[in-house]
Order: sequence, then C-alpha cells, then structure tokens
Amino acid sequence: MKFKMISAKDLRGYIDREDILLFDLREREDYERGHIGKAIWEDWERLEDRIDGYLSGQKEQIHWIILYCDRGNTSLLIARDLARMGYPVMSLNGGYAGWERLNA
Repeated sequence: MKFKMISAKDLRGYIDREDILLFDLREREDYERGHIGKAIWEDWERLEDRIDGYLSGQKEQIHWIILYCDRGNTSLLIARDLARMGYPVMSLNGGYAGWERLNA
C-alpha cells in the first residue's frame, strides 16, 4: 500500500472530518505552543506501536490517518512505514512550517 502526500491547502478540507486521525509528531513543547485543529500529539518513535490503540473500536470509521512534523521529513518516514503495515495514511507536505506559511 502506498501513502499519499497532502498539501496544507488541501488539509483544510480534512481538519473537521470525523473520519480522520490527525497526528502531530513534533516535540511535545512545540505541540503545546500550537498545533493544527484536533491534532493528537504522539511521539514519532512510538506511533507505529500505538496506532492500533488509537483505532480501537473505530477502525472501520477512520478513512485517513494524517501525519505532520516540523517540515515533513519525519512524517514522511512514518507514513511510509504505516502504509507498509496496511494503514490508509497521508503526510503533510512541508509539515507544520508549511501550514503556518499558508495560514499566516
């Protein structure tokens, strides 16, 4: 399974949807200073091991797992790994920095 890239502009159409999980993979302090919509903070090194816990009881209802980090590199790697595991995943192109540029 392949993962998709999503632009900051296109992410706007997903933020309020109930059928997505949005993960912020930046440092916890960065998340606490600001994050995108209903993003859930998770340690990028642990997400692969913990993803089933987030999906528990709602796996059929979640159509996309969307990941972002600072600039898009870490989320790209994790998205690749989750896709290999069979999850429907997207990575935010340009990360949080790209989101901030668009929404400045």
